[in-house]
Amino acid sequence: MTFAEFVISVRKKLNISQKQLAEAVNVSYSTINRWENGHVVPSNLAVKSFYDFCENAFIDIPDGLL
Repeated sequence: MTFAEFVISVRKKLNISQKQLAEAVNVSYSTINRWENGHVVPSNLAVKSFYDFCENAFIDIPDGLL
């Protein structure tokens, strides 16, 4: 699973919009959109923020993405 696919799966699992996910992770909507489309590789800080969000939502992070 790619990071882009994981972001999409998390968002769909939680049934939230890109905008809602962006607010939760403290990034812009366009950033989430670019992550999901694979246009941008997120910074380490952004990845950590997203993974922290996943842990708080009780979503397991696939081993290949850590």
